[in-house]
Amino acid sequence: MRCCHRHAPAAGLSDPHPFSLPGATEHYAAPRPVRAEHVRIELDLDFGQRTLTGTCTTRVSAVRAVSTVSFDAVDLDITEARVDGRVVPFSNSGSHVRVELPRALETGQACDIALSYRARPRRGLYFWGPDAGYPDRPLQAWTQGQDIDARCWFPCLDTPAQKATSEVIATFPANMTSLSNGVLVSDVTLGERRTQHHRMAQPHAPYLVTLVVGEFDEATDTAGTTPLRYLFPKGRREDALRCVARTPRMIAAFEALTGEPYPWSGYAQVFVTEFILGGMEHTTATTMVDTVLHDARAHLDFTAEPLVSHELAHQWFGDLLTCRDWPHGWLNEGFATYFEVLWKEQGDDRDEADHHRALDLEAYLTETRERYARPIVARKFQAPMDLFDRHLYEKGGLVLHELRRRVGDDLFVRALRHYVASNRHGVVETVDLARAFEQATGHNLDPVFDQYVHAPGHPELKVEVRYEADDARLRIAVRQAQRTDAGTPVFRLPLEVVVTVNGQDTRHRLDVTDAEHRFHLPCAAAPSQVRVDPRRDVLGSLDVDKAVGLWREELARAPEARARTEAAHALGKDGGLRSVEALGRALTDTGLFWATRAACAKSLGRIRTPEARASLLGALTTPHPRVRRAVVAALGEFRHDAEVAGRLRALLEAGDASYFVEAEAARGLGRVRAPDALPLLEAAAARPSFQDVIGAGAMDGLAESQDPAAFPVAVARTAYGQPAFLRRAAVGAVAKLAEVANRKREAVDLFAQLLRDPQFRVQLAVCDAASTLGDRRLLPALEGTTFSDPRTRRYAREAVRALRDGAPQAREVSALREELDALKQETRTLREKLEALTLGAAPPRTAPRKAVRKRSAKRGRTPAPKRKR
Repeated sequence: MRCCHRHAPAAGLSDPHPFSLPGATEHYAAPRPVRAEHVRIELDLDFGQRTLTGTCTTRVSAVRAVSTVSFDAVDLDITEARVDGRVVPFSNSGSHVRVELPRALETGQACDIALSYRARPRRGLYFWGPDAGYPDRPLQAWTQGQDIDARCWFPCLDTPAQKATSEVIATFPANMTSLSNGVLVSDVTLGERRTQHHRMAQPHAPYLVTLVVGEFDEATDTAGTTPLRYLFPKGRREDALRCVARTPRMIAAFEALTGEPYPWSGYAQVFVTEFILGGMEHTTATTMVDTVLHDARAHLDFTAEPLVSHELAHQWFGDLLTCRDWPHGWLNEGFATYFEVLWKEQGDDRDEADHHRALDLEAYLTETRERYARPIVARKFQAPMDLFDRHLYEKGGLVLHELRRRVGDDLFVRALRHYVASNRHGVVETVDLARAFEQATGHNLDPVFDQYVHAPGHPELKVEVRYEADDARLRIAVRQAQRTDAGTPVFRLPLEVVVTVNGQDTRHRLDVTDAEHRFHLPCAAAPSQVRVDPRRDVLGSLDVDKAVGLWREELARAPEARARTEAAHALGKDGGLRSVEALGRALTDTGLFWATRAACAKSLGRIRTPEARASLLGALTTPHPRVRRAVVAALGEFRHDAEVAGRLRALLEAGDASYFVEAEAARGLGRVRAPDALPLLEAAAARPSFQDVIGAGAMDGLAESQDPAAFPVAVARTAYGQPAFLRRAAVGAVAKLAEVANRKREAVDLFAQLLRDPQFRVQLAVCDAASTLGDRRLLPALEGTTFSDPRTRRYAREAVRALRDGAPQAREVSALREELDALKQETRTLREKLEALTLGAAPPRTAPRKAVRKRSAKRGRTPAPKRKR
């Protein structure tokens, strides 16, 4: 599974909270007195009533003697129970059905239990169709059973460990088709009704059983001997193939990595409307949200391949090897997340893979800063879906990379293959992975699992690099700065350092074992580069303190793109004239990796000197769309700059080849506080674009403008019937504008209404925005609304906690940021004067500083330079 919305509410927390919320309990794998062997689901779907009727027959065998069998069944109206064809008594609590067996089953004995039922499901199976707000929405039904929602559309033993073969026999309108697991064994149309029968001959977990019904176009392909099917909305063939075209190559790559040929009869990918996840890896048949379908213009910046490769990897990790219970769910999701990186490495190149992994690391680190740090394997929660966070996905994938760097590439692949071969068609826990690595490599990696999987947190490395000429050596001091009072350990880890002297690289492996270390490396002459963790492999934070000249040299000449990117970020913190010049040169060097150039643009925006501004304006027409997007975003840092505002206005009016550049121009126009931004941003909000990125950028721009007149514009865009992505951006804009518009009461009332919106992602957006709004009058709505989606329940509880704890309100945060900006500008100006005097150059212009002083005075605050922080 790959979630579209896996980030938590932006709670504005200064210190992370505990992961477990009040009411959380310890969860363990369910007992298994019986074993499911085969599940046969017969359904008749009524689209008009959004109901289903059916019979689910489960063949069970007794693990121990039993006289009753209990099935998970939520909101299913059970009308009859039969055991081997004989009607038997049953009881239905609304969440479980208990069937009385006519005779006790002894160990090893089996029987068929058939439950007939009716349902109007709220979860598990979803009906969609046109309505007044979205008259063009297609008529579809689809299922999504992870984590424990299979029980909401058929009675089952709903735990990942209950693997069984399956059949799905579905009846629906004749103009539609269906997709389910395995192979299609019959297809019969009688009048206006069509019945299709799919059979899955290999065992899989209940949450992986799928049914999709609708009208689709179709394309086919092969990967070796594996047949491939692609189902997509009518008229979207080119867009669909743009997403999935490299699937055969992915399958070949994953077969080679795992040593396991694609394990099923075939593979299908279907794109559906309003899917509640990004994608879901049902066995043989992945379901994905149709909003990832994109045209050639979007393809300049966007690819669906991380999602496609993630869900494909699950066919091995999750479907073939399945976590025993959800606390070990990282064995599903961590592997699929890391296989996104492995595909980037094989399908593109190492630089793209390192960049993708860096994004994963930042996502995980952000969660630890803003939400919580928890062990990856955690048992205390309210719903299993609470676990589907950045720890389960991104940190899980990064742990696999940590294992890889400990044992090396060859042994990593050997261990991976051994793990797959030893557990195929089985259920696994973390210990199974640890033992497989030990058996295949001879390394005892228990310390790695104890530190990174079973304990919270990560190493926070502070590294100081100094060359000691008198002793001809390089001193590297390493300190672990993480707090250890909440279970985070002092880590034992290798740290790679590459030292360049006279053009020659020497690699060193530093074994960090204590909270503080001081290493001395022989170094005959002053080094030109000292690259600490050059590919940014360490699972943790890394802060390197070294001479700025080393950073400049690394930006210009380091062989690793990731090292150059880190140098670009570091030079943004320095901000001196020479650093600005180095960043400007790298920004326009088309031979550099695009993400490094984008980092240069970001740093120049952070520096905000006239020289930095000139470099950015000169790069505004750079051909690479992702670099151009970063340049436009960086220009948004130059608040109240008339020339910058004019260039952004012109770009937005003329448009750009990239949707995303155009969106960033809209966002930036609001950030620079252009006085005439409102009408242009209001018009831009109506422009159609991939995932409404231009409209969302316009909403963000309106929020950043802090113009009270923008409030009703944002409110209007939250209405049901507006484009879905635009609605969510508008919710955030309302929260940010309510204070300045003096309309917080209106915002509270609107958010209370939207918490009951039919689109659950709008509900999530409200939870995200609640702490930004910072109004406790929203608490009754957050606490009193019944949410069917467990993610919304979790985010609402976190929003409540943030409001009760007094998270900073948006206006206060904005004011603090402006004061901090003023301080930074004064510091940069003084530094530039000092450097200019040292070089014998004229001091830089100071116009931006005057603007800052003027704004500070207008707010009635003491000008920033006279304040102490």
